Amino acid sequence: AGTAEDPESGYEFDELTQAWWTFVDNGYEVDIASPAGGEPQSEEKNPMWAFNSRFLKDEAAMHAASNTIPLVSVSADDYAAVFIIGGSGAAIDLPDNTHLQALVADIYDRSGVIGAVCHGPAGLVNVTIDGRPLLEDRHVTAFTNDEEALFGDKEGNGWSLEDRIVDLGARFDGAGVMQLHVISDGRLVTGQNPFSTARTAEATIRAMGGTPKARAPYRSEMTMELAAIAVNDGLEPAASRLAANPGDYEAMFLALLGYYQFKAADDGDTVRDALTLMTLSQPYFQHEMVDQAIESARDRLATGED
Repeated sequence: AGTAEDPESGYEFDELTQAWWTFVDNGYEVDIASPAGGEPQSEEKNPMWAFNSRFLKDEAAMHAASNTIPLVSVSADDYAAVFIIGGSGAAIDLPDNTHLQALVADIYDRSGVIGAVCHGPAGLVNVTIDGRPLLEDRHVTAFTNDEEALFGDKEGNGWSLEDRIVDLGARFDGAGVMQLHVISDGRLVTGQNPFSTARTAEATIRAMGGTPKARAPYRSEMTMELAAIAVNDGLEPAASRLAANPGDYEAMFLALLGYYQFKAADDGDTVRDALTLMTLSQPYFQHEMVDQAIESARDRLATGED
């Protein structure tokens, strides 16, 4: 779905690169496929993340991403697993792709593993096994309604992935906004959002019977873990951890996460959580927009507006 004029309707580059390196670094052979083949449009290729900069510099990885295999040409005979990444384009292109549906069903029937992250589970909603939806009665996660409201493209997608999964009879399990969250249900593995991609890929390896190599957490993962600590345990322990090793975290993401949560907040608890995240970032990231939001959040809490 993505085009050069509308890259935000493409695939999520962060998810592709994290998944690629997780499987490749653990010794797996990886092919990249897409509905049409060739070079699909990605969303932003942000080199600030190590997994992206490494991918952008790797000739074999970039060649695979620029010369994807058409889904019609992919045979289940050749693969032990399929891993579906997200991005807004996944919710547009994948639900009705019959080639993907057949591939997923065939690999699963052959005792293979199915992994999907963020909007990637959109590619599973119309998959059937022996006449029943693959997701029926399964424990599943995906990009949540709360995340969609803050960061999604409702005009482009036109439907809620979380609601669709629930309607299929699945047990949907979502964590907080952008928190690291992975669900393994036998040979079906799902992850909630882009930050959960590497861990979802590692869980997919475990479902294949492998043991992922130990690795240092990505800075993006550590940032979202810090956000969860701030919200669940309070500002002080999170601030202490950030102060001890500020280079391990991305303060701008903490600020933006708090900012967008505040803009969508309709109750005092959400305002308080958003204020905590913005305040946590303030010694390391300053922006007039965030500063104004901090003052507005304090005013809302002080006046009891919520």
